[in-house]
Amino acid sequence: MKKKIIFINGHLNVGGVEKSLLDLLKNIDYSKFDITLLLLEEKGDYINEVPIEVNIVTFSLNEAFGPFLDSIKKLLKAKDFKLIYIRLVFILEKILKINLKFLLKPYFIKLDNYDIVISYRPGIVSEIGAFVIKGKKRITWWHHGEFNLNKSESETLKKVYKKFNKVIAVSKGTKEMLLENLKLFSEKIDVIPNIIDKNCILKQSLEKSEENIKNNLKEIKIVSIGRLSKEKGMENCVYASKTLKELGYKIKWYLIGDGKEYEFLYKEISKYKLENEVFLLGKKKNPFPYLKNADIYVHPSYVESMSITVLEAMVLKKPIIAFNSIGPSEYINHKKNGLLIKPTQKELVKNIINLVENKKLCEDLKTFNNHELLEKYSQIEIIKKIYNLFERV
Repeated sequence: MKKKIIFINGHLNVGGVEKSLLDLLKNIDYSKFDITLLLLEEKGDYINEVPIEVNIVTFSLNEAFGPFLDSIKKLLKAKDFKLIYIRLVFILEKILKINLKFLLKPYFIKLDNYDIVISYRPGIVSEIGAFVIKGKKRITWWHHGEFNLNKSESETLKKVYKKFNKVIAVSKGTKEMLLENLKLFSEKIDVIPNIIDKNCILKQSLEKSEENIKNNLKEIKIVSIGRLSKEKGMENCVYASKTLKELGYKIKWYLIGDGKEYEFLYKEISKYKLENEVFLLGKKKNPFPYLKNADIYVHPSYVESMSITVLEAMVLKKPIIAFNSIGPSEYINHKKNGLLIKPTQKELVKNIINLVENKKLCEDLKTFNNHELLEKYSQIEIIKKIYNLFERV
Protein backbone atom coordinates (compact mmCIF):
# COMPACT_ATOMS: atom_id res chain seq x y z
CA MET A 1 0.00 0.00 0.00
CA LYS A 2 1.29 3.47 -0.92
CA LYS A 3 2.36 5.80 1.87
CA LYS A 4 0.26 9.00 1.90
CA ILE A 5 2.35 12.16 2.16
CA ILE A 6 1.39 15.83 1.98
CA PHE A 7 3.90 18.61 1.27
CA ILE A 8 2.94 22.15 2.32
CA ASN A 9 4.50 25.35 0.94
CA GLY A 10 3.47 28.90 0.16
CA HIS A 11 3.87 28.88 -3.65
CA LEU A 12 6.03 27.57 -6.50
CA ASN A 13 7.42 30.85 -7.81
CA VAL A 14 11.08 30.99 -8.89
CA GLY A 15 13.26 30.69 -5.78
CA GLY A 16 15.77 28.41 -4.10
CA VAL A 17 13.34 26.76 -1.68
CA GLU A 18 10.75 26.23 -4.41
CA LYS A 19 13.34 24.83 -6.85
CA SER A 20 14.46 22.45 -4.10
CA LEU A 21 10.88 21.27 -3.53
CA LEU A 22 10.30 20.85 -7.27
CA ASP A 23 13.49 18.77 -7.65
CA LEU A 24 12.38 16.55 -4.78
CA LEU A 25 8.92 16.03 -6.31
CA LYS A 26 10.47 15.21 -9.69
CA ASN A 27 12.55 12.40 -8.24
CA ILE A 28 10.06 10.62 -5.96
CA ASP A 29 8.94 7.10 -6.91
CA TYR A 30 5.16 7.45 -7.33
CA SER A 31 4.66 3.72 -7.35
CA LYS A 32 5.51 3.83 -3.62
CA PHE A 33 4.06 7.17 -2.52
CA ASP A 34 0.75 9.01 -2.90
CA ILE A 35 1.74 12.70 -2.87
CA THR A 36 -0.41 15.79 -2.26
CA LEU A 37 0.99 19.33 -2.53
CA LEU A 38 -0.82 22.08 -0.59
CA LEU A 39 0.01 25.68 -1.61
CA LEU A 40 -1.07 28.50 0.72
CA GLU A 41 -0.45 31.51 -1.55
CA GLU A 42 -0.56 30.80 -5.29
CA LYS A 43 0.55 28.21 -7.81
CA GLY A 44 3.60 30.03 -9.22
CA ASP A 45 6.11 29.80 -12.07
CA TYR A 46 7.11 26.15 -11.58
CA ILE A 47 3.58 24.74 -11.36
CA ASN A 48 3.60 23.19 -14.85
CA GLU A 49 6.79 21.29 -14.04
CA VAL A 50 5.25 19.40 -11.11
CA PRO A 51 4.83 15.68 -11.97
CA ILE A 52 1.29 14.82 -13.05
CA GLU A 53 1.07 12.20 -10.26
CA VAL A 54 1.02 14.98 -7.62
CA ASN A 55 -2.39 16.05 -6.34
CA ILE A 56 -2.11 19.86 -6.17
CA VAL A 57 -4.41 21.74 -3.79
CA THR A 58 -4.39 25.54 -3.43
CA PHE A 59 -5.85 27.42 -0.48
CA SER A 60 -4.70 31.03 -0.68
CA LEU A 61 -4.26 32.78 2.67
CA ASN A 62 -2.88 35.96 1.07
CA GLU A 63 -5.87 38.07 2.09
CA ALA A 64 -5.64 36.81 5.67
CA PHE A 65 -2.55 38.98 6.20
CA GLY A 66 -1.77 42.69 5.85
CA PRO A 67 -3.64 45.73 7.27
CA PHE A 68 -6.68 44.39 9.14
CA LEU A 69 -9.37 46.86 7.97
CA ASP A 70 -8.26 46.75 4.33
CA SER A 71 -8.26 42.97 4.42
CA ILE A 72 -11.71 42.72 6.03
CA LYS A 73 -13.21 45.22 3.54
CA LYS A 74 -11.89 43.20 0.59
CA LEU A 75 -13.15 39.94 2.05
CA LEU A 76 -16.60 41.34 2.88
CA LYS A 77 -16.89 42.71 -0.65
CA ALA A 78 -15.94 39.30 -2.05
CA LYS A 79 -18.23 37.59 0.50
CA ASP A 80 -15.32 35.31 1.43
CA PHE A 81 -16.51 34.34 4.90
CA LYS A 82 -13.99 31.52 5.23
CA LEU A 83 -11.07 33.94 5.02
CA ILE A 84 -12.85 36.42 7.30
CA TYR A 85 -13.05 33.66 9.90
CA ILE A 86 -9.37 32.78 9.40
CA ARG A 87 -8.38 36.46 9.67
CA LEU A 88 -10.31 36.76 12.94
CA VAL A 89 -8.53 33.66 14.29
CA PHE A 90 -5.17 35.29 13.50
CA ILE A 91 -6.22 38.51 15.27
CA LEU A 92 -7.48 36.58 18.28
CA GLU A 93 -4.12 34.79 18.49
CA LYS A 94 -2.31 38.13 18.74
CA ILE A 95 -4.67 39.41 21.43
CA LEU A 96 -4.59 36.25 23.57
CA LYS A 97 -0.96 35.40 22.69
CA ILE A 98 -1.74 31.72 22.21
CA ASN A 99 -1.76 29.47 19.15
CA LEU A 100 -5.29 28.89 17.85
CA LYS A 101 -4.46 27.34 14.46
CA PHE A 102 -6.41 24.20 15.42
CA LEU A 103 -9.54 26.32 14.88
CA LEU A 104 -8.77 26.22 11.14
CA LYS A 105 -9.21 22.44 10.90
CA PRO A 106 -12.78 22.58 9.51
CA TYR A 107 -11.54 24.38 6.38
CA PHE A 108 -8.86 21.77 5.70
CA ILE A 109 -10.98 18.74 6.58
CA LYS A 110 -10.60 17.21 3.09
CA LEU A 111 -6.84 17.14 3.64
CA ASP A 112 -6.84 14.57 6.38
CA ASN A 113 -5.19 11.48 7.75
CA TYR A 114 -1.75 11.35 6.09
CA ASP A 115 1.09 9.03 6.99
CA ILE A 116 3.51 11.98 6.85
CA VAL A 117 2.86 15.73 6.89
CA ILE A 118 5.78 17.77 5.52
CA SER A 119 6.00 21.54 6.02
CA TYR A 120 8.65 22.85 3.65
CA ARG A 121 9.13 26.22 5.41
CA PRO A 122 8.80 27.74 8.88
CA GLY A 123 6.09 30.32 9.64
CA ILE A 124 2.47 29.74 8.65
CA VAL A 125 3.50 26.74 6.53
CA SER A 126 4.92 24.88 9.53
CA GLU A 127 2.03 25.98 11.78
CA ILE A 128 -0.54 24.57 9.35
CA GLY A 129 1.47 21.33 9.24
CA ALA A 130 1.77 21.20 13.02
CA PHE A 131 -1.76 22.09 14.16
CA VAL A 132 -4.20 21.78 11.25
CA ILE A 133 -3.46 18.84 8.93
CA LYS A 134 -3.98 15.43 10.50
CA GLY A 135 -1.06 13.02 10.13
CA LYS A 136 0.71 10.18 11.91
CA LYS A 137 4.17 11.74 11.61
CA ARG A 138 5.42 15.27 10.87
CA ILE A 139 8.56 16.67 9.25
CA THR A 140 9.57 20.29 8.65
CA TRP A 141 12.41 21.88 6.66
CA TRP A 142 14.73 24.78 7.52
CA HIS A 143 16.43 26.39 4.49
CA HIS A 144 17.66 29.71 5.90
CA GLY A 145 21.27 30.73 6.45
CA GLU A 146 20.58 32.94 9.46
CA PHE A 147 18.45 32.87 12.59
CA ASN A 148 16.98 36.35 12.95
CA LEU A 149 14.00 35.66 15.21
CA ASN A 150 13.50 37.60 18.43
CA LYS A 151 12.95 35.86 21.78
CA SER A 152 9.16 35.74 21.44
CA GLU A 153 9.34 34.41 17.87
CA SER A 154 11.90 31.80 18.95
CA GLU A 155 9.65 30.58 21.74
CA THR A 156 6.75 30.30 19.28
CA LEU A 157 8.92 28.31 16.86
CA LYS A 158 10.00 25.94 19.65
CA LYS A 159 6.35 25.18 20.42
CA VAL A 160 5.66 24.53 16.73
CA TYR A 161 8.72 22.29 16.34
CA LYS A 162 7.65 20.21 19.35
CA LYS A 163 4.83 18.94 17.14
CA PHE A 164 7.28 17.65 14.51
CA ASN A 165 9.11 14.33 14.64
CA LYS A 166 12.00 15.67 12.54
CA VAL A 167 13.44 19.04 11.54
CA ILE A 168 15.51 18.92 8.35
CA ALA A 169 18.44 21.32 7.92
CA VAL A 170 20.03 21.60 4.47
CA SER A 171 23.60 21.83 5.78
CA LYS A 172 25.65 20.98 8.87
CA GLY A 173 26.06 24.68 9.58
CA THR A 174 22.32 25.30 9.67
CA LYS A 175 21.87 22.33 12.00
CA GLU A 176 24.40 23.81 14.42
CA MET A 177 22.65 27.18 14.16
CA LEU A 178 19.28 25.64 15.04
CA LEU A 179 20.74 23.66 17.92
CA GLU A 180 22.34 26.80 19.33
CA ASN A 181 19.25 29.00 19.01
CA LEU A 182 16.40 26.59 19.74
CA LYS A 183 18.13 24.19 22.16
CA LEU A 184 16.50 21.21 20.43
CA PHE A 185 17.75 17.66 20.88
CA SER A 186 20.40 16.86 18.28
CA GLU A 187 18.53 13.67 17.35
CA LYS A 188 15.53 15.73 16.26
CA ILE A 189 17.48 17.47 13.47
CA ASP A 190 18.70 15.64 10.37
CA VAL A 191 20.86 17.12 7.60
CA ILE A 192 19.62 16.52 4.05
CA PRO A 193 20.98 18.89 1.36
CA ASN A 194 19.04 19.99 -1.69
CA ILE A 195 19.38 18.11 -4.99
CA ILE A 196 21.84 19.30 -7.63
CA ASP A 197 20.73 17.66 -10.89
CA LYS A 198 23.86 17.83 -13.08
CA ASN A 199 22.28 16.37 -16.22
CA CYS A 200 19.31 18.74 -16.04
CA ILE A 201 21.61 21.76 -15.52
CA LEU A 202 23.80 20.81 -18.49
CA LYS A 203 20.77 20.19 -20.70
CA GLN A 204 19.03 23.44 -19.76
CA SER A 205 22.24 25.42 -20.24
CA LEU A 206 22.04 24.62 -23.97
CA GLU A 207 18.64 26.28 -24.35
CA LYS A 208 18.39 29.71 -25.93
CA SER A 209 18.21 32.60 -23.44
CA GLU A 210 15.74 35.48 -23.76
CA GLU A 211 18.59 38.03 -23.76
CA ASN A 212 21.81 37.36 -25.63
CA ILE A 213 25.03 37.57 -23.62
CA LYS A 214 27.38 38.66 -26.37
CA ASN A 215 30.66 36.79 -26.69
CA ASN A 216 33.05 39.75 -26.68
CA LEU A 217 36.56 38.69 -25.66
CA LYS A 218 37.38 42.24 -24.54
CA GLU A 219 34.57 42.24 -21.96
CA ILE A 220 34.38 40.37 -18.65
CA LYS A 221 30.97 38.69 -18.36
CA ILE A 222 29.85 38.21 -14.76
CA VAL A 223 26.61 36.58 -13.60
CA SER A 224 24.98 36.70 -10.13
CA ILE A 225 21.78 34.83 -9.31
CA GLY A 226 19.59 35.42 -6.28
CA ARG A 227 16.64 37.17 -4.73
CA LEU A 228 16.94 40.96 -4.78
CA SER A 229 16.83 41.48 -1.03
CA LYS A 230 19.19 43.00 1.53
CA GLU A 231 20.66 39.73 2.78
CA LYS A 232 21.52 38.63 -0.77
CA GLY A 233 23.89 41.60 -1.14
CA MET A 234 23.24 42.37 -4.81
CA GLU A 235 24.10 46.05 -4.26
CA ASN A 236 27.72 44.91 -3.98
CA CYS A 237 27.60 43.99 -7.67
CA VAL A 238 26.59 47.53 -8.62
CA TYR A 239 29.24 49.23 -6.50
CA ALA A 240 31.95 46.78 -7.58
CA SER A 241 31.01 47.49 -11.20
CA LYS A 242 31.44 51.21 -10.60
CA THR A 243 34.95 50.68 -9.21
CA LEU A 244 35.96 48.26 -11.98
CA LYS A 245 34.74 50.69 -14.63
CA GLU A 246 36.74 53.51 -13.03
CA LEU A 247 39.82 51.27 -13.08
CA GLY A 248 39.39 50.75 -16.82
CA TYR A 249 37.95 47.21 -16.87
CA LYS A 250 35.24 46.49 -19.45
CA ILE A 251 32.52 44.44 -17.78
CA LYS A 252 29.00 43.21 -18.34
CA TRP A 253 27.36 42.13 -15.07
CA TYR A 254 24.02 40.29 -15.29
CA LEU A 255 21.85 40.12 -12.15
CA ILE A 256 19.21 37.38 -12.31
CA GLY A 257 16.42 37.56 -9.75
CA ASP A 258 13.58 39.70 -8.48
CA GLY A 259 12.58 41.19 -5.16
CA LYS A 260 12.09 44.25 -2.98
CA GLU A 261 15.48 45.76 -3.88
CA TYR A 262 14.77 45.93 -7.62
CA GLU A 263 13.84 49.64 -7.68
CA PHE A 264 16.74 50.57 -5.40
CA LEU A 265 19.24 48.73 -7.60
CA TYR A 266 17.72 50.25 -10.74
CA LYS A 267 18.18 53.75 -9.30
CA GLU A 268 21.76 53.02 -8.20
CA ILE A 269 22.63 51.73 -11.67
CA SER A 270 21.20 54.92 -13.16
CA LYS A 271 22.86 57.12 -10.53
CA TYR A 272 26.34 55.84 -11.41
CA LYS A 273 25.61 55.64 -15.16
CA LEU A 274 26.13 51.89 -15.29
CA GLU A 275 23.33 51.09 -17.75
CA ASN A 276 25.88 49.58 -20.16
CA GLU A 277 27.64 47.58 -17.44
CA VAL A 278 24.96 46.19 -15.08
CA PHE A 279 21.74 44.53 -16.26
CA LEU A 280 18.73 43.60 -14.14
CA LEU A 281 17.27 40.60 -15.96
CA GLY A 282 14.53 39.74 -13.45
CA LYS A 283 13.68 36.19 -12.40
CA LYS A 284 14.37 33.34 -14.83
CA LYS A 285 12.95 29.83 -14.67
CA ASN A 286 16.07 28.75 -16.53
CA PRO A 287 19.15 30.83 -15.61
CA PHE A 288 21.63 28.28 -16.94
CA PRO A 289 22.18 29.65 -20.49
CA TYR A 290 23.30 32.92 -18.85
CA LEU A 291 25.52 31.07 -16.39
CA LYS A 292 27.02 28.95 -19.17
CA ASN A 293 28.15 32.08 -21.04
CA ALA A 294 29.61 33.80 -17.99
CA ASP A 295 33.34 34.27 -17.43
CA ILE A 296 32.88 34.51 -13.65
CA TYR A 297 30.08 33.62 -11.24
CA VAL A 298 29.81 35.95 -8.22
CA HIS A 299 27.65 35.07 -5.20
CA PRO A 300 27.49 38.21 -3.01
CA SER A 301 25.00 36.90 -0.44
CA TYR A 302 25.74 37.62 3.22
CA VAL A 303 23.80 34.59 4.48
CA GLU A 304 23.28 31.19 2.85
CA SER A 305 22.21 27.85 4.22
CA MET A 306 23.54 25.89 1.23
CA SER A 307 23.97 28.12 -1.87
CA ILE A 308 22.41 26.02 -4.62
CA THR A 309 23.53 28.43 -7.37
CA VAL A 310 27.19 28.13 -6.35
CA LEU A 311 27.04 24.36 -6.82
CA GLU A 312 25.21 24.86 -10.12
CA ALA A 313 28.05 27.13 -11.25
CA MET A 314 30.48 24.33 -10.36
CA VAL A 315 28.53 21.96 -12.62
CA LEU A 316 29.09 24.43 -15.50
CA LYS A 317 32.78 24.79 -14.54
CA LYS A 318 32.72 28.50 -13.77
CA PRO A 319 35.32 30.27 -11.64
CA ILE A 320 33.41 31.25 -8.51
CA ILE A 321 33.71 34.12 -6.04
CA ALA A 322 31.43 33.73 -3.01
CA PHE A 323 31.02 35.70 0.19
CA ASN A 324 31.88 33.54 3.18
CA SER A 325 28.74 32.19 4.90
CA ILE A 326 27.41 28.91 6.33
CA GLY A 327 26.58 27.23 3.01
CA PRO A 328 29.56 27.81 0.70
CA SER A 329 32.06 27.50 3.56
CA GLU A 330 31.19 23.78 3.76
CA TYR A 331 32.34 22.93 0.24
CA ILE A 332 34.45 25.75 -1.19
CA ASN A 333 38.14 25.15 -0.66
CA HIS A 334 39.65 28.62 -1.14
CA LYS A 335 41.73 28.90 -4.32
CA LYS A 336 41.05 25.22 -5.10
CA ASN A 337 37.46 25.13 -6.36
CA GLY A 338 36.46 28.74 -5.74
CA LEU A 339 37.33 31.96 -3.93
CA LEU A 340 35.69 32.31 -0.52
CA ILE A 341 36.07 35.93 0.53
CA LYS A 342 35.19 38.42 3.25
CA PRO A 343 31.81 40.05 2.52
CA THR A 344 33.05 43.49 1.46
CA GLN A 345 33.01 45.42 -1.80
CA LYS A 346 36.77 45.96 -1.55
CA GLU A 347 37.44 42.21 -1.35
CA LEU A 348 35.00 41.55 -4.18
CA VAL A 349 36.74 44.00 -6.53
CA LYS A 350 40.18 42.70 -5.55
CA ASN A 351 39.24 39.09 -6.27
CA ILE A 352 37.55 39.84 -9.59
CA ILE A 353 40.72 41.63 -10.69
CA ASN A 354 42.75 38.68 -9.43
CA LEU A 355 40.76 36.27 -11.63
CA VAL A 356 41.04 38.56 -14.65
CA GLU A 357 44.78 39.13 -14.30
CA ASN A 358 45.80 35.71 -12.97
CA LYS A 359 44.93 33.45 -15.92
CA LYS A 360 46.39 30.36 -14.25
CA LEU A 361 44.25 30.75 -11.13
CA CYS A 362 41.17 31.30 -13.27
CA GLU A 363 41.89 28.19 -15.34
CA ASP A 364 42.66 26.11 -12.23
CA LEU A 365 39.28 26.99 -10.72
CA LYS A 366 37.48 26.16 -13.99
CA THR A 367 39.15 22.79 -14.41
CA PHE A 368 39.10 21.64 -10.77
CA ASN A 369 37.44 18.23 -10.53
CA ASN A 370 34.31 18.69 -8.36
CA HIS A 371 32.84 15.31 -9.33
CA GLU A 372 33.14 13.71 -5.89
CA LEU A 373 31.70 16.79 -4.19
CA LEU A 374 28.76 17.12 -6.58
CA GLU A 375 27.91 13.42 -6.26
CA LYS A 376 27.00 14.10 -2.60
CA TYR A 377 24.16 16.28 -3.91
CA SER A 378 23.01 13.98 -6.73
CA GLN A 379 19.41 12.78 -7.05
CA ILE A 380 20.42 9.23 -6.12
CA GLU A 381 22.17 10.25 -2.89
CA ILE A 382 19.55 12.76 -1.72
CA ILE A 383 16.51 10.63 -2.56
CA LYS A 384 18.15 7.74 -0.71
CA LYS A 385 18.32 10.01 2.37
CA ILE A 386 14.70 11.11 1.85
CA TYR A 387 13.41 7.53 1.66
CA ASN A 388 15.43 6.62 4.73
CA LEU A 389 13.85 9.57 6.53
CA PHE A 390 10.35 8.43 5.52
CA GLU A 391 11.10 5.00 6.99
CA ARG A 392 12.64 6.25 10.25
CA VAL A 393 10.28 9.09 11.11
